Amino acid sequence: MKNIQRFIRYAQIDTQADENSSTIPSTEKQKNLSSLLVNELKELGLSDAFMDEYGVVYGHLPGEGDKIGFNSHVDTALEVTGTNCQPKIIEKYDGKDIKLNEKYVLSAKQFPNLLKCVGKDLVVTNGESLLGADDKAGIAIIMSALEYFHKNPSEKHKNISVAFTPDEEIGLGSAHFDLNKMNADYAFTIDGSSIDCIDYENFNAASAKIFIRGVAVHPGEGKNTLINAILILNELISALPAKETPYDAKEDEGYWHINNLNGTSESAQLDMILRDFDELKLQQRILLINEIAGNLKKKYPKISVDVEIKRQYENMKPYVEKDPRPVQLAKKSLLKNGIAPRSTKIRGGTDGAAFSKMGLVTPNLGTGSYNHHGRYEYIVIQEFEKMVDVVIDMMRL
Repeated sequence: MKNIQRFIRYAQIDTQADENSSTIPSTEKQKNLSSLLVNELKELGLSDAFMDEYGVVYGHLPGEGDKIGFNSHVDTALEVTGTNCQPKIIEKYDGKDIKLNEKYVLSAKQFPNLLKCVGKDLVVTNGESLLGADDKAGIAIIMSALEYFHKNPSEKHKNISVAFTPDEEIGLGSAHFDLNKMNADYAFTIDGSSIDCIDYENFNAASAKIFIRGVAVHPGEGKNTLINAILILNELISALPAKETPYDAKEDEGYWHINNLNGTSESAQLDMILRDFDELKLQQRILLINEIAGNLKKKYPKISVDVEIKRQYENMKPYVEKDPRPVQLAKKSLLKNGIAPRSTKIRGGTDGAAFSKMGLVTPNLGTGSYNHHGRYEYIVIQEFEKMVDVVIDMMRL
């Protein structure tokens, strides 16, 4: 249980990102874990480990042959708090409901994949926070693999580079990533779910902020005058394709998703994300948002509608296909550990997509954790431990 205890120790450090922050990283508390990791890397023989001015941790373990990189991110998602995380171990899961607390139950009826875990050991939340396995499980796997070589100095290994990035959950994990500081020929993000997956196809992604300024007057005098900004946003939402939300989309289908909506009758703002594996389809989604906004301005000439689109990341598949070395190595290591490898499309993003575009081909591997970004997140300990073995094999010469 030593490796999973390492994860639990990391999980108890609150590192939640903040998409509304203007600082780098977005929350100072992310550095609490990053500073700890620098010290631990040095203890494991990565004597040059350091955290740069942007909160990115780098470290290197000299070896022979290829320079192989590993990355995970220290921050956690925004949907549920990461404060006061109290992980619980469930030994030999019996397939029944797991009572997280008086309000929340982790149930196989809601999450059928749990039935695949019967007889295995799980780490779950206490229902009041997310678990943070995305991506502290990845960090713990990398650190546990490094510890193996520290304790077995006679075993030969490749030249190993590691980087732990902040703010991945708000699309900024690669914003200040330095290829020269990483110094790797190719790399892996350990930031997925199922450990049999080698993923190198992900969404093209954009964010959209829509600002509405209506016409505010006393509602008692509002006849033909008051134009409610919140209701205008409601019209915008209603004009979007109804069956293209995350609830409806599957496999290679994209979606639009509203993250936040707030405001008053005078002014309101909507934050949303747009996702599609096909670049052309993502561009069509962006055009549709602007078209709807334009129609609203024509319908209500006295309001203002401003749309701000930002590209977040793109599909890494074309870059990875040009350099098959990391995929080949991952397949070999998975097979050696009795795992039949497969590739799936990542219905989300990863720092590896940005790294690949920058020139460091970086497919994504799993951690044995599931239900990310919420209070129902859990880790299958046996899968987590098996992934430590896989990473050790990839590091070996």
